[in-house]
Amino acid sequence: MEKTMQFKSPTFARSFLIVLLVFAALPFSAQQGNAPLVTDDQILSHLNAVITWYRNVKTQVEPAGLPTDALYQANAESIAAKAVRYAFESAEKAAPLVPNENNEAASPTSRQQLLKFLDDTKAHNADLEKQIAQLNDRIAAAPGRNAQPLLDQRDRLQGELDLGQAMLNSLMQLTQTTNQVSTNTKQNQKSKQQAQSKNQVSPNGFAASVAQLKSSVPEVFNGKPSTPSSTPQIASANGLIGQLRRLYSQSMTLHEIDTLTDQTAKLEDLVNAMRTPLRSAMKETVQQGRALSAAADNPQPGQTPPGKKDFDDLATKFNQLAAVEIPLGQEASALEESKANLLDWRASIASQYGSILRSIFITVAILIAVLGILLLVSNLWKRAIFRYITDVRRRRQFLVVRRFVIGFLIGLVLVFSVISEFSSLATFAGFITAGLAVGLQTVLLCVAAYFFLIGRYGIRVGDRISIAGVTGDVVDVGFVRFYLLELAGTGADLHPTGRIVAFANSVLFQATTPMFRQFPGTAYTWHEVAVSLQPSANYELVESNMLEVVNNAYKKYRDALDRQHGNLEMRFELPLTPLKPTAQLQLTGTGLEAVVRYPVSLRNTADTDDEITRSLIEKISKDPEMSAAVQGFPRIRSVIRN
Repeated sequence: MEKTMQFKSPTFARSFLIVLLVFAALPFSAQQGNAPLVTDDQILSHLNAVITWYRNVKTQVEPAGLPTDALYQANAESIAAKAVRYAFESAEKAAPLVPNENNEAASPTSRQQLLKFLDDTKAHNADLEKQIAQLNDRIAAAPGRNAQPLLDQRDRLQGELDLGQAMLNSLMQLTQTTNQVSTNTKQNQKSKQQAQSKNQVSPNGFAASVAQLKSSVPEVFNGKPSTPSSTPQIASANGLIGQLRRLYSQSMTLHEIDTLTDQTAKLEDLVNAMRTPLRSAMKETVQQGRALSAAADNPQPGQTPPGKKDFDDLATKFNQLAAVEIPLGQEASALEESKANLLDWRASIASQYGSILRSIFITVAILIAVLGILLLVSNLWKRAIFRYITDVRRRRQFLVVRRFVIGFLIGLVLVFSVISEFSSLATFAGFITAGLAVGLQTVLLCVAAYFFLIGRYGIRVGDRISIAGVTGDVVDVGFVRFYLLELAGTGADLHPTGRIVAFANSVLFQATTPMFRQFPGTAYTWHEVAVSLQPSANYELVESNMLEVVNNAYKKYRDALDRQHGNLEMRFELPLTPLKPTAQLQLTGTGLEAVVRYPVSLRNTADTDDEITRSLIEKISKDPEMSAAVQGFPRIRSVIRN
């Protein structure tokens, strides 16, 4: 059954003229190309910008020393690495959209469409020839008055056939051109594959550039977390200099964060500029798909309804665009997240910056106030000396002491207010102190002893003392020496010898053996009884039994010790802990021990310890549960306190 094509001549002519013009421009398009959605230079510039931004995120911002800096820095590096991965994912998927790759990929499809139109033109011309032959037969058999309409119709079909032949010749020439282009493309691809198989190198051009850039940041793609940047530990800003230094460090960090935020915003603008044509192309592809669906549902006369291949081509194009645009969108989201993280980081540092600034103002105000108070105290001290001390020599001594104390306090205030590196200051002061201590050891000891000599329990002019076998009356006490008017005689009859004896004040520190003495009016010490326990022992039972034994022995002399303790409190006017036995558990190298401490009178120490020992052993032997809880024999020890 013969299938004929029902085309009207004007419609057929217009359609094929348009097709002819389109395909006549194909060789030129293969050389010049339409305006591309993305170019290789644009993609490579984007990758370079992303890598530069990523490295700036890792190295540009110097942490300000806050505890949260490590968290914000790690978050910024993680987001930056994620943005780099998205950028390279988009670049790798953009190869079909790059002009050079795009033309090669589109050539087979364009050639197939050209061949299809060539076959349609041949079929249409053949149909026209058949219709002309049928008209010739009808004209030959028609009467003379009916032949003219048939002649007009034959002339019209003949003109359309001539136009179709001309189109057919042009389409055959275009087919030869596309065949040559396709052959050259295949040869180029084959030579590239051969070169790659021989040299074992990465592909040339755009893909090689992307691979080379990717190799410059291996820590992003190797699956291993990058080593976090070390956060410098800034010394605590205790001094004014330390606070000013930290304030400067935080101001520099704020400036670096602002610079990095601007770079992030510029990179985000670049990514959005790349996304704009891609999103427009995706919308256009969606509209083309809807148009194809409408054409398939309602085919127009003279047009071939779209087939499955047309929809597949649109789907392929949409997937290519989406594969590039989606990672770019994710990269833009990562950049927006990075900006938010940087802004939070900046807010955290800015808050601490304001606190340090306020602290500096407060420190300066306190420093001025303290110096003013010291100067006021110095003035009052000077007036008190002139008012209450009439002795000229003693007045001079107190004035010297006043200058020394006030100068020392002012120095301390300045040092502790201004200096923050106390470790370095301590080292420097240690060397100076060591040198002074070696060179002026005797003089320093004499000056230090002077303050003990004039203290509450020190010596005064007119006091009679005995020291180093010399007895005399004190006539003067200086910073380095004190002087005695020597006394001599027999028995209680002492008289001046006429000689002055000078002693260095450091004689006060010549005693090398410490002396320990019982408090006046007291005669007791402390002992303790200890028992080793089994791991699963009932320690509460052991403690209660030990306390019972000790209390029975202690109550015999408790009243006497309480009186001594009360006299001691009244003499020193200090509240003291009451005397009574106490129990506690303690861990030792051999295990757990139950210990009871108790005061004991010095007059009957042995009797009390013997009574406690016998009673405790008897208690252990009679009580099976306590005997099972105790390990070994009780031990009584003397408690020594420093």
